[in-house]
Amino acid sequence: MPPTVWGDSLLVLCLLIMALIAPAQALAEKGFQYSGFGTLGLSVEKEEDLAFLRDSNQSKDPEKDGSLHPDSILGMQFSSGFASDWRATAQFVYRDRPKQSLDQATELAFLGYRPMPDLDMRLGRMAVDMFQLSDYRRVDYVNLWVRPPTEVYAWILPSSIDGADIAYSFDHGPYFWRFKMQYGNTEPILEFPDGSDSVKTEFNDFLVATLTLDFDVWRARVSYSEATTAASTPGFVAGLAQVGAFVPGPVGDEATALYNRLLSASNREVRYMQASLGYDDGDWLIDTEFTRIATSEALVPTGVAGYVSVGRRFEKLTPYVVYSRIDSDQDLYVSTVDWSATGFAPLRDAAIATINGVQIEQYTHSLGVRWDVMPKVALKAQWDRTHIESDKFAVWAHQNGAASEDTTVDLFSVALNFIF
Repeated sequence: MPPTVWGDSLLVLCLLIMALIAPAQALAEKGFQYSGFGTLGLSVEKEEDLAFLRDSNQSKDPEKDGSLHPDSILGMQFSSGFASDWRATAQFVYRDRPKQSLDQATELAFLGYRPMPDLDMRLGRMAVDMFQLSDYRRVDYVNLWVRPPTEVYAWILPSSIDGADIAYSFDHGPYFWRFKMQYGNTEPILEFPDGSDSVKTEFNDFLVATLTLDFDVWRARVSYSEATTAASTPGFVAGLAQVGAFVPGPVGDEATALYNRLLSASNREVRYMQASLGYDDGDWLIDTEFTRIATSEALVPTGVAGYVSVGRRFEKLTPYVVYSRIDSDQDLYVSTVDWSATGFAPLRDAAIATINGVQIEQYTHSLGVRWDVMPKVALKAQWDRTHIESDKFAVWAHQNGAASEDTTVDLFSVALNFIF
């Protein structure tokens, strides 16, 4: 979306939310509650034909060098309790996306029921509880950094699922335990790396199991998730089938192999395993999270990812350092067949770009500082130096062969976070 349109839309949403706050205040005494959050963020990287993305389901414009789009966001949550044990909640979020719609902006919309103090059940659209920051992934004020480390969070397409969950919490001595199960479906929209087109992906039969533990200044968490993926088939795939059927020899054989590989990517299972550990004694903040992603031929990133973060509070200032990394366990597809004489080489190149385009392999050193300007307002500045392996640029917008070589990118970001 052009910057002027995006900015105008954000202004309209701000005015709409302001208009809603006044009547919401009048209803607060009747059990109606509202809250909001936002970020005004600027990121600059100055790389030709390469642009930073906060996550993969944002719009992609490789020509952007400095932009408000990746981190700027505005959200509003409304909640109302009734019949003592029931609560309805809705959250609307405006942020950069490939396509703007009310359905995409509605990130939460569920009905909750608490039959007893330690048991919660919900039905509707909820945050998918795959990782440590799932419940407040959009609320940057809660996080120490400008944004969650991209090596772990940028490639996670689902932010919410339509389904149901149940959570059971209990105390055992000084330990507080919580177990949660989720099940549902989601359909995030993903844009091609150069922003030329978008595709609707599907995560069906999404099952999530999570166990968390809080003890004094420590918190720990493990989770397991699995889903079956699907996506609309790119138009060039039919062309590969025709080349395979009518062009003899190695070219036809490779066209058929590529065609079968792309078709077999649908209805495949993806599995996510996660573990995290956090420490916060009021002065020191230490967080680490690791995840393993595996699949049977689905076109999604796979491998091992993680980060380690250390921060130190000095009254209102908190400097921090982060090291994050993702290593792919997939091999790049490399063609050994000469298609130049057939005239169909663009079909092969499009297929290979699709197969290899999901791969991510990079690591980042980050240095930043958070300044709590006033209650509910924080100003952050962060420098990231990221080294990206050739042809494994799936969390960057790129074009014109920008992903074909190892690249080191310096990204500078400032962000104003607020809640209300």
